[in-house]
Amino acid sequence: MQTPIEDTLPDVPDDADTVALAEVVDELAQMNSDDWSTFVDSSTTGEARVEFAFSAPNEDVATTLSESLMDDAAYEAGTKAPEDELAEWTVEGRTPGVSVTEAGLRVWVERLAAYGIDHDGCVLDGWAVVLP
Repeated sequence: MQTPIEDTLPDVPDDADTVALAEVVDELAQMNSDDWSTFVDSSTTGEARVEFAFSAPNEDVATTLSESLMDDAAYEAGTKAPEDELAEWTVEGRTPGVSVTEAGLRVWVERLAAYGIDHDGCVLDGWAVVLP
């Protein structure tokens, strides 16, 4: 049996900036092209891999976040340099195969957003389902 997606990350810390976290989660809910319906429409039976991306203020922060995601969550992760002077560093990653429920996905998005904020203010920019 696959690990539930929400169990791949730690709980949101008690000292998390709840205002910043709510802003990121609300923006993702409005802007992200994937949501629970993606799982239902694709008949993934609740199991999948999920890709995600963060923006980071600089290379050191991006590298630290990427390494932490690999060490703490066993995610695949890497950094990408900005394409121009107006862009930020990017951390791209992917979960291992996980089981996904609607409630678990909601918890995971919040935990992932909090994980980024906790790493020097990295912002979760989006996530997408990788179909089997």
